[in-house]
Amino acid sequence: MSKTSISRTIPVWLKVSAYFLTIMIAAYVASIVPALDSIFYYFLVTLLLSFLMLRQEGKLLASLGFIPVSALDWKHFFAGLISGIVALSMTAFVTIWLTNGKLKLTGHIDPVYIVILLLIHLWSAFVQEFTYRGYPFQTLLKAYGPWIAQVSVTLPFAIMHLKLNMPITLSQFMMTWLTTGLGSVLYGLCYIKTGKLLLSIGLHMGWNVAQALIPRSMEEPKSVLFTLIKQDHSYHTLKVLLPYICITIVMITIISLIKLKPALHAPVK
Repeated sequence: MSKTSISRTIPVWLKVSAYFLTIMIAAYVASIVPALDSIFYYFLVTLLLSFLMLRQEGKLLASLGFIPVSALDWKHFFAGLISGIVALSMTAFVTIWLTNGKLKLTGHIDPVYIVILLLIHLWSAFVQEFTYRGYPFQTLLKAYGPWIAQVSVTLPFAIMHLKLNMPITLSQFMMTWLTTGLGSVLYGLCYIKTGKLLLSIGLHMGWNVAQALIPRSMEEPKSVLFTLIKQDHSYHTLKVLLPYICITIVMITIISLIKLKPALHAPVK
């Protein structure tokens, strides 16, 4: 029996569980060996996992749809980038309005810093989308359909956003699961609508870039573009979370309704 035939006898849920379990073990190892605790390490683990699992199924890494091969791919990426920046900016300004906050331009913009910031968030968004909307999401999607695929990936995606070396309450965990889960559904929907990861990578990058540039609370009062110099004493965490949740739901609804042309995949030899 060939490796491909053997792979097909293994349940999809078991393969995906093994994938995420391996990533968790890698994260535990990194907590013991701090020198390993970097996004490059996690990407190498994910890349190797994806390569080995796809090879067992007779597929190539290119089948995950992360390689731009057409003008449409770049259109999806930049549309996602702009949409992410606009959406998070709206979230920030609504939050600042609700809390009677006041932003002030820093008056000094370092272009080198901006370029570095863009590259960092491009790399971060790519790694996260490759890890979570790559092999596990696409495999679940083909086997069980969109609902199970979307819901299943929200939990490991939420765990990735937690600081596991710090105590966390159940309510904090559930709120993290809700907020990151909505983001995960949004990014997963981008893949479902286009068949590739470029739109979700761009959207994820734009969201994070704007988040780094526009402070939403006095816990993060200053960025390279703005300083938050005032905020109402009535500030509450919900005034940060509710705009985020509402705008994310609006974006999910919009992307669900619009028709997007599926992108082409890289040629597979």
